[in-house]
Amino acid sequence: MKLHLKKIVSLALAVLMVAGLAACGKEPAPTDHTGKVLTVGIQQRAAVDDMDNNLLTLYLEEKLGIDIQFVPFALGASDWRAQVNAMIAAGEPLPDVMWGFGWNENERYDYGSQGYIIDLTDLMRSESATAAAYRERMAEVFGEDMFETVMRNIASPDGAVYGFPTIVQGDTTYSSMNVFINQKWLDNLGLEVPTNMDELMTVLRAFKTQDPNQNGKADEFPAVGQVGPTNTTTGTQNGDLPAWIINNYQYTCDKRQWNSVDGKLYSPYITDEYREGLKTLNTMVSEGLVDAFTWTSTYGSSEMTAMWTPANDTAIAGVVAGAIAARVAQDSPVALEYVPLPPFNYAPIDINNVIPPCNIFITESCQDTELAFDMLLAMTDFEGTMRARRGVEGEHWVLEEDDSPYGQGIRQLVQITAPHHVHWGAYVGHLVRGSQDTYEHDIRDPEQVWSNSVNDIMLDHEAAYVAKADANNPKETVDKIIYSPEETEELGTRPAELLMFIKESRAKFATGAAGFDPNSDADWANYLQTLDNMGLQDWLRISQGAYDRMNGK
Repeated sequence: MKLHLKKIVSLALAVLMVAGLAACGKEPAPTDHTGKVLTVGIQQRAAVDDMDNNLLTLYLEEKLGIDIQFVPFALGASDWRAQVNAMIAAGEPLPDVMWGFGWNENERYDYGSQGYIIDLTDLMRSESATAAAYRERMAEVFGEDMFETVMRNIASPDGAVYGFPTIVQGDTTYSSMNVFINQKWLDNLGLEVPTNMDELMTVLRAFKTQDPNQNGKADEFPAVGQVGPTNTTTGTQNGDLPAWIINNYQYTCDKRQWNSVDGKLYSPYITDEYREGLKTLNTMVSEGLVDAFTWTSTYGSSEMTAMWTPANDTAIAGVVAGAIAARVAQDSPVALEYVPLPPFNYAPIDINNVIPPCNIFITESCQDTELAFDMLLAMTDFEGTMRARRGVEGEHWVLEEDDSPYGQGIRQLVQITAPHHVHWGAYVGHLVRGSQDTYEHDIRDPEQVWSNSVNDIMLDHEAAYVAKADANNPKETVDKIIYSPEETEELGTRPAELLMFIKESRAKFATGAAGFDPNSDADWANYLQTLDNMGLQDWLRISQGAYDRMNGK
């Protein structure tokens, strides 16, 4: 489903509006729970020295009028899992709320389908004041479709939502691919930022032949990215220049695997449009416009940092894919020469933004599920989130004006160090939009002109990228397929093997390896046949059944 995203500055302003409502006392009041007791299972953290007199505990108790009693669990994953299973085996009741437990999707389904943790669907969709405010805030901050997207993506195979989501997104995390172009090079050659693939090809040819860095040497990389190893299904598209190029022909997100039209899935890797993207990529590589370094570098490598910030302060790359802030470790005038180059057509939104983790659960032992849910929601409004992550306003942090695009930021007055009793020590369950893990960014240091400028370049890219996504992306995108245990068993290792072959083949088509000429009908037919032989159609059949189930068909 397409996310109707807003511009970044608008998002920040929306959050400030929510914060203002909370500050004015207009936040919806939860149901009266005065005098009730709620037990919370939590892993013991050495950094937190007192849970009962913890400032977050006292805040929640006062706000809800309740008494919170903690049930300690071991911190190690294997230890707390064993502790939970031992309680179940002994017939002991679990705490009302399990807070901060990292059960994976299969574990959530296992415990939920057996009745140990409850389905939160009705509570999430409740018309109570607090639940309605939660959904409204999610729409204001993340887009009108976000709630339904999240609910669909965190559901288990039986359709139940067993865990409470943590939605934490930075201001530059929506873009799945970040690509920038050197404005100084364009100015030196009298060129404009390209707006389509033909113009880009013209620019890259000029970068290759006309000495754009004006050092008298043929040392330029017209374009370079960072795909990383192709023999793996993990990783990121952040620096994937080939994927960026293909998205100007075919909506393709390697983290999603399937596209859909009217509920019917299809593979984006076998279409004529995908092949056209490979042809263009092959031409660019054969002409030396996209460097082979793109397929050999390691993600986050020092070689890539050198592309952004060369030691002699003379740029050597015209178009660079990747996140500037993650690559640049030193002040460099070269980094500031780059401006955003969003895709000309499709702009896949990072899948991590619409499939949040679920690490909080209400158990079948809970006698007052509305109370438990109201406690979770109390940590999703502005004040609750800030107390759970930053401490108390005025004591630990304040909002101040700065020169950021938002006009203000958070200044941390006191660094919270161990041991402390300010919050619970694990940031889960919140609804957070903004950098630095808060609704807002940390206050800018006016002396850090360079780092502020780099961040502004990233924000400009994000805004342009999101605008492309809103304008051009398909109406229906398949963020996730939720397979049942039986479907997972039937699929086996086929998805991983197919994705590995697809990534390896893309690199071979791009670089012109033997048997992988995208202009050859025979080579293309052989590629398609190999996918079928590996089980692509079986994967499609199983995925279609699971997708239909997810959408109530």
